[in-house]
Amino acid sequence: MASFTNLALSLGQLGTKYVNQWLVVKRAVRDPLTGTVTLAADYSELGLLLLTVTAVGFALPLLRF
Repeated sequence: MASFTNLALSLGQLGTKYVNQWLVVKRAVRDPLTGTVTLAADYSELGLLLLTVTAVGFALPLLRF
């Protein structure tokens, strides 16, 4: 049973990695000394990411193997 749990955790981490590479959401990065923004935030794909995760989280448990 522990083997199946480890497999599920590994698959979840791998899926998260690929979804985050496909739908990139960036935070603003500030310089700690000056406080200026060095990299602007980009939340344009956040809505699609939310819909994708919701759809997968709803549909995946409904699949029967």
